[in-house]
Amino acid sequence: MISEGILLKQLGILLISSVKFLIAAPASYLFGYSYLHTLINTTSGGLLGVLFFFFLSRTIFRLYRRIAPAVSNNFRKMIGLPVLSDDEIKYNRGRKRIFTRKNRLIIKIRRTYGLPGIIILTPVLLSIPIGTFLAIKYYSSRKNLLAWLSLSVIAWAVVLTTVVELF
Repeated sequence: MISEGILLKQLGILLISSVKFLIAAPASYLFGYSYLHTLINTTSGGLLGVLFFFFLSRTIFRLYRRIAPAVSNNFRKMIGLPVLSDDEIKYNRGRKRIFTRKNRLIIKIRRTYGLPGIIILTPVLLSIPIGTFLAIKYYSSRKNLLAWLSLSVIAWAVVLTTVVELF
């Protein structure tokens, strides 16, 4: 029988791997897991995170494209602003974008490295939810996007687990 404590540790490592991948391998070693167990835990959690956020992001974008114009116009009516035409909604006229340090970093990565940069940096720098969201947002038409994101997670799991094992 698996004890409750072990199950909670396993679920914790899977959850950490699916959201903040960079700290999953050290956390797994702190719980006392071996190299192979850590590799399996971090890879499984990371892949589950990529799958979850991949399909969640696609669903969010589909709903947003369908619902956002109506919600925006209903809100504008309620507060007494004029209703926007389809062209104004489509091109977001009159809306200034706010650029933060994080936004600038994302834009720089996208312009400099493109899809390979987002795929490579997703598990360790951007985090799985943000990286997967960006990959869907900017490169959703690319074939094998899910496979590339998964391959990146597997490669980083091997690298991070090995580095933590050595030190």
